[in-house]
Amino acid sequence: MLGLLAAPGTPAYAQWAPSTSCDQFGGYELENCLNKALATADATLNDTYKKAEAAITADSDASAEDKKTWLGNLVAAQRAWVAFRDANCKFDLIAAEWNSGSGTTSAQQACVLAATLARTTELQQRYTLSN
Repeated sequence: MLGLLAAPGTPAYAQWAPSTSCDQFGGYELENCLNKALATADATLNDTYKKAEAAITADSDASAEDKKTWLGNLVAAQRAWVAFRDANCKFDLIAAEWNSGSGTTSAQQACVLAATLARTTELQQRYTLSN
């Protein structure tokens, strides 16, 4: 098993980027499309987060103290998620994975976009929110 781990072969950089609706473009068109998609996804996430806060506040089964704790935990979770997303999609990390290739910027944008879309879906499902 150790021999397999030490065997030469594939480079360490990943050349990974999740697929998006912008994949039909290349170069600056791809980056511009991803920027627009990111702005939309970020606005949707912010709206979803506010709806999650409102759902907690409106919960008739929870006491005021429980709601306060619940909201505090949601804030802490969101801050931790942002820190994770930023670390996981850090430009320098993606650049290393892409060997500083021409797709680095798009791959970094796609990473942030995928994480943002996933977090939005998670919040919508947890709090049974509709768009």
